[in-house]
Amino acid sequence: MNEFERARRETVRYHEELYSSAGLGQAGTWLARPHSLLLDALAHVPSGRPVIAYDLGAGIGRHTIPMMQQLPAGSEVYAVDLLASALHSLRCSVPPGLGTVLHTRPADLDDFQFETPADLVLAFSAIEHLPGLDAIRGLLGRVHAAVRPGGVVAIRIVADRVEIDSNGNRRPALLESAMSTVAAAELLSSAFGAFDVVYQKARPADVREDRQGERYTLASTLLTWLATQPASPGQRAEPA
Repeated sequence: MNEFERARRETVRYHEELYSSAGLGQAGTWLARPHSLLLDALAHVPSGRPVIAYDLGAGIGRHTIPMMQQLPAGSEVYAVDLLASALHSLRCSVPPGLGTVLHTRPADLDDFQFETPADLVLAFSAIEHLPGLDAIRGLLGRVHAAVRPGGVVAIRIVADRVEIDSNGNRRPALLESAMSTVAAAELLSSAFGAFDVVYQKARPADVREDRQGERYTLASTLLTWLATQPASPGQRAEPA
């Protein structure tokens, strides 16, 4: 088993265990509430018509369901995740009576293809699970090609990721695509050079984790990025 396969197995294990033990809105977990990045992105989505949105790495719906609740009636949301079991939980958690349509797509982002032009693409802690920077570059290129003029792209990347054991020893984190903050920022700048960047923020983070009975600290930099595709000449794209 190579390093990517080991990291992918760990990613699947971690998420399957989390989703089996915690639900949406559960205090003390990152499933408790949507991240502010989603709310900021929704504020820039073109208004006055139904839109098409994609949640890449949707999981059990931390961001998908709030997205469905806040987008204009008639909108469609595509939830994409590697774990079919997570998407099943997502479908079961959608409140009745929403005016938006949910499509779930079990897929690896490495070869995922957009089915329709998009007004909003959210990729939250997702692209670092691709097998290397070339794969990430390819996905970002597909995102760029899919986003309509006036559309929004919102991305959060976990960068500079290392593990620190109980003795203070540092080691590479078990992650499919480890990247520095500098490399992540360069990928975004290269892929979306013509976009209008609303903000790019970076902050350090430490989280305590367990793996096979070992307790360790996962240290990283959280890079949060929000941008809009300039509207076509004559097109009016107002924030919602």
